[in-house]
Amino acid sequence: MSLVHIEISHFRNLQQVSLQPAAKLNIITGENAAGKTNLLESLHYLSFARSFRTAQTRDLIMYQQPFFRLIGKLQHPSATLGIQKSSQEQIIRINQQTVNRSADLAAMFPVVAIHPDSHQLISAGPEYRRQYLDWGVFHVEHHYLQVWKDFRTALSQRNAALRHNQPDTLCCLWDQALVEAAQRMEIMRLDYLEKLALSLDKIRPLLFPEAELALEYRPGWQSEAGYQAYLAASLYKDKEKGFTQGGPHRADLRIKLDNKPVQSAISRGQQKKLVAMLKLAQMDVFSQHSDKTCVLLYDDLPAELDTVNRNKLLKLLSKLPVQVFISAIEANQLDLSGWSDMKMFHVKHGEVDALD
Repeated sequence: MSLVHIEISHFRNLQQVSLQPAAKLNIITGENAAGKTNLLESLHYLSFARSFRTAQTRDLIMYQQPFFRLIGKLQHPSATLGIQKSSQEQIIRINQQTVNRSADLAAMFPVVAIHPDSHQLISAGPEYRRQYLDWGVFHVEHHYLQVWKDFRTALSQRNAALRHNQPDTLCCLWDQALVEAAQRMEIMRLDYLEKLALSLDKIRPLLFPEAELALEYRPGWQSEAGYQAYLAASLYKDKEKGFTQGGPHRADLRIKLDNKPVQSAISRGQQKKLVAMLKLAQMDVFSQHSDKTCVLLYDDLPAELDTVNRNKLLKLLSKLPVQVFISAIEANQLDLSGWSDMKMFHVKHGEVDALD
């Protein structure tokens, strides 16, 4: 489901932008601070209802404007998405119908973003790897969102009982619901990781030809006896802390190259290359299990990868059924020889022009 039209109003320095992107490759050029990243950020917001750069609404709304508005038209099947965001409220519409869940946007308009902070997938805490994992499972397993919500509801109730120092019987009242949801989440996560490993095996020889890559799922609690036994054994400490310390909400994905943790074993440049490979594998899995088109946003690709590796990556992308938006200062920084369906846009002072 590629994006065929985007309208942007008062988003950062983009006052009024209207684009008809290509179904395959779109190159966004312009000087630093011209608004290239803002354009990619607006597409990310249309999928996630949040920015990949800031949590502050005031940073996203153009100065002296009351709100920003994003409207995107999708193809196959036809759909229109819209977001209007002010400092007081956010309105999300799909086909002119107001919806309350940002997940509905993500389901309609799946977006993967690679940007200068994406190395946190490897270098930062487990929440970044959980987000990566859960995005993939969400788009492959249609029941995952409901199971995740069931777990979060039970977790919230148990935490409330722990926080208010309720009797043990009340604190444990939600354990069974937690265990059932946790078991289903783990099954779906592990099944997805098997699919992801197969895609990584296809891509790895091009970007890491001599390395052995391994993904190891850590469920989020320390117990060989299962989650039910863990919850019972940790009840006293959970009551002391006032929250449930272990579970799928604390899961992690350990990534190793040549049997060494990537956080400490590889350079920042290799981390960027590995992140790109992980995201491409994720899009490959998505494409195998969905009739929608996944969208890749790659901010400042020439600065993220050296010439050899970005040419390899562009070659890989040209073979995937994805829609791509890449920002760069100059288009000649990129080898575009493998692409036929392509458009170029130039950003200057927040204005975007299509190039011949």
